[in-house]
Amino acid sequence: MPKIKSPLPPKLHTFARPKNVRGLYVTAWVAGGQKHMDALLGLADRTEINAFVIDVRDEGQMYFKTGIKLADESKANQIAVVNPEKLMNRLFAHNIWPIARVACFRDNYVTVKHPELAVQFANGKVWRDRSKHAWLDPYNQKNWQYMSDTIDFALDMGFPEIQLDYVRFPSEGKAATQVYPGKKFYKDQKAAPADVIQAFAVYIAKRVHDRGAVLSADIFGIISSTKTDQGIGQFLEKVAEPFDVISPMIYPSHFALGEYGISDPDQAPYGIVQRSLKDFQKRLPKKDIRPWLQSFSLRNHYGPTQVRAQIKAAEDLGYHDFLLWNAQTVYPEAGLLKKKKSG
Repeated sequence: MPKIKSPLPPKLHTFARPKNVRGLYVTAWVAGGQKHMDALLGLADRTEINAFVIDVRDEGQMYFKTGIKLADESKANQIAVVNPEKLMNRLFAHNIWPIARVACFRDNYVTVKHPELAVQFANGKVWRDRSKHAWLDPYNQKNWQYMSDTIDFALDMGFPEIQLDYVRFPSEGKAATQVYPGKKFYKDQKAAPADVIQAFAVYIAKRVHDRGAVLSADIFGIISSTKTDQGIGQFLEKVAEPFDVISPMIYPSHFALGEYGISDPDQAPYGIVQRSLKDFQKRLPKKDIRPWLQSFSLRNHYGPTQVRAQIKAAEDLGYHDFLLWNAQTVYPEAGLLKKKKSG
């Protein structure tokens, strides 16, 4: 398939990768706006924050006008950033390392227009998980191309790093009811889900590395403590190999009571982050690990003290990069170190 002609002008800036990437998740709606984005840029100016993870694609929505035919015909466009050039200029002016978040196989748009590209039930209807999300079939090479077209757009826009999320098979719902139509056409009929996900990652990695960019991936925090792929194609060593950076989602509230011998992980942010990261360190000693840490309240309140405790847990193990997640993009400044003055 020929490369799509980018609707963007040539990229304007060359971003310098920080020695230690310390970032925030930023929705595309915030990134494309003014007031809230001003506040986040101001926070970065005053603190150790030097990177933003910005949605390009999530649950199938395309937040930028990509010009990709499959997105257009599936009505996936929900344009949140109408002026990409302005966004990149603002990030560059504030010394922010931009990371493009591309959620891969969970998709509620293409799967409606093209059910043949989706995970299905035996009767041919689109399969959905317990949260009612549909999924693209990871065996289908057309879905690989769709992701690579999206990533090409982000690279054309000037993002120096691509971060893949949902780079896996579905995790919620009955696996026994899932049918993968693309499997009968897949090149290796004996390939396990972990082999398929690794092959997809290798395919994307070549695309990204050929452009001189960085490739990272979000993975479940719990997979460091198991030797299986959790049924989703994320066997730790195998899925990590093609990526430059791995970002395990180590959210204390998501660990079960008693996990790692901690009665309530949500009330022990330092302990649970450190114990989980120790497993990653043991199994991926040479891999660049940049954990996602919790900056939201679920069962217990998470404020500056809890955020700093998680960061310290990572630093005490030698990891000085981190990302903070809050879906509302509200972050406690008191939990962050003040930016060091130069000179």
